[in-house]
Amino acid sequence: MKKSPFTTLWKQHEPMIQAIVELFSPFVEAAVHDLEKGKIVAIYHNISQRKIGDLSPLKELKVETKDFPDYFVPYYKKNWDGRPLKCTSITLRDTTGKAIGLICINVDTSFMQDAHRLLETFLKTTDKAENPIELFGAQCEEQATAMIQQYIDDKHLALNFLNREQKKELVQHLYHKGIFNYKNATFFISKKLKISRASIYNYIKHI
Repeated sequence: MKKSPFTTLWKQHEPMIQAIVELFSPFVEAAVHDLEKGKIVAIYHNISQRKIGDLSPLKELKVETKDFPDYFVPYYKKNWDGRPLKCTSITLRDTTGKAIGLICINVDTSFMQDAHRLLETFLKTTDKAENPIELFGAQCEEQATAMIQQYIDDKHLALNFLNREQKKELVQHLYHKGIFNYKNATFFISKKLKISRASIYNYIKHI
Protein backbone atom coordinates (compact mmCIF):
# COMPACT_ATOMS: atom_id res chain seq x y z
CA MET A 1 0.00 0.00 0.00
CA LYS A 2 1.38 3.38 -1.01
CA LYS A 3 2.17 5.77 1.84
CA SER A 4 0.36 9.09 1.97
CA PRO A 5 2.41 12.28 1.37
CA PHE A 6 1.96 13.12 5.06
CA THR A 7 3.26 9.75 6.26
CA THR A 8 6.24 10.01 3.92
CA LEU A 9 6.97 13.50 5.20
CA TRP A 10 6.91 12.80 8.94
CA LYS A 11 8.79 9.51 8.53
CA GLN A 12 11.66 11.55 7.10
CA HIS A 13 11.80 13.38 10.45
CA GLU A 14 11.49 10.26 12.61
CA PRO A 15 15.25 9.78 13.25
CA MET A 16 15.47 13.38 14.48
CA ILE A 17 12.42 12.91 16.71
CA GLN A 18 13.80 9.71 18.22
CA ALA A 19 17.22 11.30 18.75
CA ILE A 20 15.72 14.28 20.64
CA VAL A 21 13.59 12.02 22.85
CA GLU A 22 16.52 9.75 23.68
CA LEU A 23 18.91 12.65 24.25
CA PHE A 24 16.63 14.25 26.83
CA SER A 25 15.22 11.03 28.28
CA PRO A 26 13.29 10.64 30.54
CA PHE A 27 11.97 14.20 30.41
CA VAL A 28 10.72 14.52 26.81
CA GLU A 29 7.73 13.24 24.86
CA ALA A 30 7.13 13.77 21.14
CA ALA A 31 3.85 13.33 19.31
CA VAL A 32 3.06 13.53 15.61
CA HIS A 33 -0.34 14.89 14.55
CA ASP A 34 -2.07 14.46 11.19
CA LEU A 35 -3.93 17.74 10.71
CA GLU A 36 -6.23 16.38 8.02
CA LYS A 37 -7.43 13.56 10.27
CA GLY A 38 -7.09 15.65 13.44
CA LYS A 39 -5.49 12.69 15.21
CA ILE A 40 -2.25 11.54 16.79
CA VAL A 41 -0.45 9.14 14.45
CA ALA A 42 2.72 8.53 16.47
CA ILE A 43 3.95 9.12 19.99
CA TYR A 44 7.43 8.64 21.50
CA HIS A 45 8.18 8.18 25.22
CA ASN A 46 4.58 8.60 26.18
CA ILE A 47 4.35 10.67 29.36
CA SER A 48 0.93 12.14 28.61
CA GLN A 49 -0.80 8.73 28.50
CA ARG A 50 -2.37 9.50 25.13
CA LYS A 51 -2.84 6.87 22.43
CA ILE A 52 -2.37 6.73 18.68
CA GLY A 53 -5.72 7.65 17.19
CA ASP A 54 -6.62 10.14 19.95
CA LEU A 55 -7.93 13.48 18.77
CA SER A 56 -5.34 16.23 18.43
CA PRO A 57 -5.88 19.04 20.98
CA LEU A 58 -5.35 21.75 18.36
CA LYS A 59 -7.56 24.25 20.17
CA GLU A 60 -4.86 24.79 22.81
CA LEU A 61 -2.66 26.36 20.11
CA LYS A 62 -5.30 29.09 19.63
CA VAL A 63 -4.37 29.55 15.96
CA GLU A 64 -6.23 28.57 12.78
CA THR A 65 -4.48 25.80 10.84
CA LYS A 66 -3.95 28.08 7.85
CA ASP A 67 -2.08 30.53 10.09
CA PHE A 68 0.26 28.02 11.73
CA PRO A 69 3.84 29.37 12.01
CA ASP A 70 6.82 27.16 11.18
CA TYR A 71 7.13 26.55 14.93
CA PHE A 72 5.25 27.72 18.00
CA VAL A 73 6.81 29.79 20.75
CA PRO A 74 7.22 27.49 23.80
CA TYR A 75 4.29 27.52 26.20
CA TYR A 76 3.26 25.67 29.37
CA LYS A 77 0.39 23.29 29.95
CA LYS A 78 -0.43 20.71 32.61
CA ASN A 79 -0.01 16.98 32.15
CA TRP A 80 -2.85 14.64 33.12
CA ASP A 81 -1.27 14.23 36.59
CA GLY A 82 -0.76 17.94 37.14
CA ARG A 83 2.93 18.06 36.22
CA PRO A 84 3.94 21.14 34.20
CA LEU A 85 4.95 20.54 30.60
CA LYS A 86 6.88 23.05 28.51
CA CYS A 87 5.78 22.56 24.93
CA THR A 88 6.44 23.57 21.36
CA SER A 89 5.17 22.36 17.99
CA ILE A 90 6.86 22.25 14.59
CA THR A 91 4.68 22.53 11.49
CA LEU A 92 5.01 20.03 8.65
CA ARG A 93 4.02 21.38 5.22
CA ASP A 94 3.32 19.82 1.83
CA THR A 95 4.93 20.99 -1.40
CA THR A 96 2.43 23.87 -1.68
CA GLY A 97 3.28 25.15 1.82
CA LYS A 98 0.02 23.98 3.36
CA ALA A 99 0.23 22.83 7.01
CA ILE A 100 -0.51 19.09 7.06
CA GLY A 101 1.04 17.94 10.30
CA LEU A 102 2.67 18.83 13.61
CA ILE A 103 5.58 17.44 15.57
CA CYS A 104 4.84 18.36 19.19
CA ILE A 105 7.59 18.21 21.79
CA ASN A 106 6.60 18.22 25.46
CA VAL A 107 9.16 18.57 28.25
CA ASP A 108 8.35 17.53 31.82
CA THR A 109 9.78 20.43 33.85
CA SER A 110 8.60 19.21 37.26
CA PHE A 111 12.04 17.76 38.08
CA MET A 112 13.75 21.04 37.18
CA GLN A 113 11.24 23.07 39.17
CA ASP A 114 11.70 20.85 42.22
CA ALA A 115 15.47 21.24 41.91
CA HIS A 116 15.06 25.01 41.55
CA ARG A 117 12.96 25.18 44.72
CA LEU A 118 15.53 23.14 46.65
CA LEU A 119 18.39 25.37 45.47
CA GLU A 120 16.39 28.51 46.21
CA THR A 121 15.68 27.26 49.73
CA PHE A 122 19.33 26.31 50.28
CA LEU A 123 20.70 29.63 48.99
CA LYS A 124 18.17 31.83 50.73
CA THR A 125 19.35 34.11 53.55
CA THR A 126 17.40 36.56 55.62
CA ASP A 127 17.15 40.06 54.18
CA LYS A 128 19.14 41.43 57.09
CA ALA A 129 21.99 38.94 56.85
CA GLU A 130 25.40 40.54 56.38
CA ASN A 131 28.89 39.24 55.93
CA PRO A 132 30.16 39.08 59.53
CA ILE A 133 33.69 39.98 58.45
CA GLU A 134 32.44 43.19 56.83
CA LEU A 135 29.85 43.77 59.55
CA PHE A 136 32.59 44.06 62.14
CA GLY A 137 35.06 45.68 59.72
CA ALA A 138 34.95 48.91 61.70
CA GLN A 139 36.81 47.09 64.48
CA CYS A 140 39.69 46.16 62.16
CA GLU A 141 41.92 49.14 62.95
CA GLU A 142 41.21 48.86 66.65
CA GLN A 143 42.08 45.16 66.80
CA ALA A 144 45.10 45.44 64.51
CA THR A 145 46.52 48.27 66.63
CA ALA A 146 46.03 46.27 69.82
CA MET A 147 47.65 43.16 68.31
CA ILE A 148 50.63 45.12 67.01
CA GLN A 149 51.12 46.85 70.36
CA GLN A 150 50.89 43.56 72.24
CA TYR A 151 53.44 41.97 69.89
CA ILE A 152 56.05 44.74 70.18
CA ASP A 153 55.57 44.90 73.95
CA ASP A 154 56.13 41.16 74.27
CA LYS A 155 59.23 41.36 72.05
CA HIS A 156 60.52 44.57 73.70
CA LEU A 157 60.58 46.34 70.32
CA ALA A 158 59.74 49.85 69.13
CA LEU A 159 57.27 50.20 66.22
CA ASN A 160 59.20 52.98 64.49
CA PHE A 161 62.47 51.04 64.58
CA LEU A 162 61.43 47.65 63.26
CA ASN A 163 63.73 46.26 60.60
CA ARG A 164 62.58 44.34 57.54
CA GLU A 165 62.81 40.90 59.16
CA GLN A 166 60.97 42.06 62.28
CA LYS A 167 58.16 43.53 60.14
CA LYS A 168 57.94 40.26 58.24
CA GLU A 169 57.61 38.28 61.47
CA LEU A 170 54.99 40.73 62.76
CA VAL A 171 52.91 40.44 59.56
CA GLN A 172 53.06 36.65 59.77
CA HIS A 173 52.03 36.82 63.42
CA LEU A 174 49.02 38.99 62.52
CA TYR A 175 48.10 36.58 59.72
CA HIS A 176 47.99 33.66 62.18
CA LYS A 177 45.80 35.77 64.46
CA GLY A 178 43.29 36.13 61.58
CA ILE A 179 43.41 39.90 61.28
CA PHE A 180 43.60 39.70 57.50
CA ASN A 181 40.09 38.28 57.40
CA TYR A 182 38.98 41.87 57.74
CA LYS A 183 38.34 43.62 54.46
CA ASN A 184 40.62 46.63 54.98
CA ALA A 185 43.32 45.03 57.14
CA THR A 186 46.03 44.94 54.47
CA PHE A 187 45.62 48.62 53.68
CA PHE A 188 45.65 49.66 57.34
CA ILE A 189 48.63 47.50 58.38
CA SER A 190 50.71 48.58 55.37
CA LYS A 191 50.28 52.19 56.52
CA LYS A 192 50.91 51.30 60.16
CA LEU A 193 54.17 49.48 59.40
CA LYS A 194 55.14 51.82 56.54
CA ILE A 195 55.50 49.02 54.02
CA SER A 196 53.73 48.29 50.74
CA ARG A 197 50.77 45.97 50.43
CA ALA A 198 52.86 43.92 47.99
CA SER A 199 55.36 43.33 50.80
CA ILE A 200 52.59 42.12 53.08
CA TYR A 201 51.33 39.67 50.44
CA ASN A 202 54.89 38.46 49.92
CA TYR A 203 55.45 37.92 53.66
CA ILE A 204 52.22 35.96 53.92
CA LYS A 205 53.10 33.88 50.88
CA HIS A 206 56.26 32.66 52.58
CA ILE A 207 54.60 31.43 55.75
